[in-house]
Amino acid sequence: MTDELNMSEKLRTYLERKLAETSLKIEKEKRKKRIIQTLSISTAVISIVISAIVASIALPPLAVSIMCVSSAILTGVNLRFNFQDKTHEVKKLIEKLNKIQAKLDYVISCNGNLTQTAYHEILKEFNL
Repeated sequence: MTDELNMSEKLRTYLERKLAETSLKIEKEKRKKRIIQTLSISTAVISIVISAIVASIALPPLAVSIMCVSSAILTGVNLRFNFQDKTHEVKKLIEKLNKIQAKLDYVISCNGNLTQTAYHEILKEFNL
């Protein structure tokens, strides 16, 4: 009985640590996503402003060429940011977090009566 209780406590501690790690990863990914969105919007706005300046002001040909190239580069950077979709990554981490929470709730509900098989299955599931 004490061995089963010990297994439950070890597993509970392990799942709580995994839960904290996953929560931290989610926060980091959300922060990255906000930064990428900000950079994406900024590059789009700057590209539009450059295009508007080129279209509205009579500039020497060299200046027009430089501004057009700058606008094209900013558009390319913006597209690159848009392709790095962090939303999918965050959703996967949230699913993992929910799965860990469900297993933790299960371990707690067993109240120390966790079988050896269930213990090994849960460990195997989260050690991948």
